[in-house]
Amino acid sequence: MRDWRSWFEFGRTLPLAPGVHAPSRFSALLAAALQDCGDRTVIDAGCGAGLITIAALRAGARHVIAIDSDPAAVELTRRNVAETLGVQPVEVLRLDFRELDELDADLLAVNPPQRPASTLEAVEPDQRHLHVGGGADGLDTLRLVLRHTRAATVRTTAADTLPIRSVPAVSRRRVLTATLPMHRAWHPLTGPEAPVSVWELRRTPVSTAGSRP
Repeated sequence: MRDWRSWFEFGRTLPLAPGVHAPSRFSALLAAALQDCGDRTVIDAGCGAGLITIAALRAGARHVIAIDSDPAAVELTRRNVAETLGVQPVEVLRLDFRELDELDADLLAVNPPQRPASTLEAVEPDQRHLHVGGGADGLDTLRLVLRHTRAATVRTTAADTLPIRSVPAVSRRRVLTATLPMHRAWHPLTGPEAPVSVWELRRTPVSTAGSRP
């Protein structure tokens, strides 16, 4: 599936668990941007219901390491992958983004919390905790991921209104862009619809000595 709409509709069929974020349009756009990850080891950082893990495996990834700090998300991804694809080369771990330096991979895919702090008051109270972390400009969680990952290449979603070029990277390229309906919390910044992109950020990898294979 190369269209984000198809991935979004598929994501809506995945079982959920209390407190786990349902696959969003941002995640669906990221899934659509992973069609070239065949024969790579991929980290799904913040796996949630497992949509990105499934997309990478369907694209032929050699191995996927799915991580989330929420044990419910870890179990949900494990179950959704098994029920959707059967036995696969996947490892699902409970890890925080600060522990990414334990893992080695060719590519890390992430749809990070990116709503600027000023927008969070408009988020539903029972969902607000899922969107904390973007900081003042929405990009603090992405910076955290880049500081800790060993992967030389990171693919991330970012609403085009965010200052993605302020994020340190050796190089960056826009992989895919679509105009998406935006949650009401975004409306003061973007209006009801806005362009969102998947960016590929390249960074200098740290030493892999002692990392998990």
